[in-house]
Amino acid sequence: MAKHDETDTQQPQGILLKARNGDVIGFDETGLRMNLSDSVITDIGQRLAVRTDASVLGDVDAWNVRAIGDWYFFDARLPGKQGVRSFRRLKKAVDDGAPDMFADPTHALFAVLSLCGPRRAQTQNTQLRFPWHVVTAGDDLGVAGNSGTEEARAVSHLQILHEQTRDSLIADALISRRHEAFRALPVIFARTEADSAGSVSALLGCQGYKNFAQTVSNLLSTAQTLGLPVKVLAVSLDYTLEDAISDGVQWRDGIYRLMEQITALFADHGLRKPLFTSMFDAGTRDISDHSVIRGQWELSWNHGQHDFLHVAPSYMFAQDAYGHPTEGACLEMAEMEAAAIEAANEDAPWTCPLFLLAELEGDGTVIRCRAQALGALVLDSDDPLKSGSDCGFSLVGADNDPKIIDVCIASDDSQDILIRVDKAPTGQAVHLAYAIGHDASTDEMPANRGAVRDTWSEQSITGRRLHRWALPAMLPVHG
Repeated sequence: MAKHDETDTQQPQGILLKARNGDVIGFDETGLRMNLSDSVITDIGQRLAVRTDASVLGDVDAWNVRAIGDWYFFDARLPGKQGVRSFRRLKKAVDDGAPDMFADPTHALFAVLSLCGPRRAQTQNTQLRFPWHVVTAGDDLGVAGNSGTEEARAVSHLQILHEQTRDSLIADALISRRHEAFRALPVIFARTEADSAGSVSALLGCQGYKNFAQTVSNLLSTAQTLGLPVKVLAVSLDYTLEDAISDGVQWRDGIYRLMEQITALFADHGLRKPLFTSMFDAGTRDISDHSVIRGQWELSWNHGQHDFLHVAPSYMFAQDAYGHPTEGACLEMAEMEAAAIEAANEDAPWTCPLFLLAELEGDGTVIRCRAQALGALVLDSDDPLKSGSDCGFSLVGADNDPKIIDVCIASDDSQDILIRVDKAPTGQAVHLAYAIGHDASTDEMPANRGAVRDTWSEQSITGRRLHRWALPAMLPVHG
């Protein structure tokens, strides 16, 4: 290596680091010199932003386009409530057609996933308020997946949505809530994987579950291409009346096993334990009592080590003759689920009023029904769900056919309901039912109805006021 002092007339130069294939670091009068491999030069080039003409994006109101690596990053004014924001788009499509642009995600790639029966997987053409913030796997299947009809493929890119399921509507509702609160707007990956398995036990190993597992893998792969971690906000499990085989206990145990299996899947991928959500299925216009309807009650209060929420009872939502929620009901369901998911992810409580115990008092003509709720119970005097004077309660299994003559909130406990009957019920298996076993419906609402809720409410974009109505229950009456 050359030496240099103040009396030298030559310029300083020399080698500091040498490798077998040549000099690596040297110096001269300009400073240090580095010889880099072609692969390093390519990597540096991909990390440098190059100003690009906006015409590469097509005829959109975009500016400040930078080409970085495989992506175009840009600012734009696009349809939707998000306003002027930053977006990104792949330079080249992975498959045929032009690549999709979407909002540039920050912090993490969020996700709302579900494994369900066919009813939840129904699609509709509702327009999202934040269409560039809700994405799905770029396999051309859309947000609804392939309903277990074929094997899902591995992908590592994203697409925006051209039809909606409840999961994408939940994502849109979550983003809307954050937008109204002037909070950061995430990009949310939404996917509904459904299957027509005949029982919840069959669901554990069906193609729909395998596709769900592939969706989790695809979610992680797409997040890796974005250089972001993954945060799964919720996994919804709506598989109830689709089970044509199981009794209530078998169905409940099957859901426990399904939650255990998904939790293990998440752990294998380095994801935290998921929040599970579900709608409490209160039946259809003509199915008002079913072993699975009854089986959900225990799941509401006994879900083991899993984080599980029944976000609302389905008797509060309109449906068609086939038991599918209407388009407006899908929006309202999504808003209720979004409110519950947001609360749970911020460690805030969420529970619909849940009836736990029914006991006879005095001479047996008063039944005290004890509930668990987040505040005082309300008997809605407007009765918007048309439950009648019984407020959704009925007596089942009594030998002497007692009639309910009054329902009121207990003066000594705002979470207790007092049901007065014209005579003390007799029999070995008397039960107090709430929102179970009602006569077939003559309108677009389910047969089961109720008038008990708590004080929480929120205005829906449909114009309807949403409440946390009490969950259906079938309680043995204790003497």
